[in-house]
Amino acid sequence: MEFLKENAEYFERKAYEAFKENAYSFVLYFVEQAIQLYVKYMLAKEVGDYPKTHRFSILFKALNAIADNAIEFYEENSDIFDLVEDAYIAVRYLGRKYSAKSAERAIKLIGKFKEVFKRWLSIS
Repeated sequence: MEFLKENAEYFERKAYEAFKENAYSFVLYFVEQAIQLYVKYMLAKEVGDYPKTHRFSILFKALNAIADNAIEFYEENSDIFDLVEDAYIAVRYLGRKYSAKSAERAIKLIGKFKEVFKRWLSIS
């Protein structure tokens, strides 16, 4: 399960690199991948398994079993979760382009996510 966290950290680094390179569409894609894998890591670590989906609504519902603020966090940020979830498909298959503002919001989301869930991510 540590590979999930390592992969999440890799995608997170790539999101910041893409932002510096003005590759805004990839920022959203990489943030989606990072958060998706962080959630799956947390679930695998705490309950031994995770839903085999990329849908944040399902992942955060499962996460709520160990982190009772997960649904609240998801709902408070649902607009940006919807955006990065859309990017998961749109960047790869549809050539969708996203703005610097959207990329900035995605970068902020990953920071908020890590702050709220640092206990389960073993981040100080």
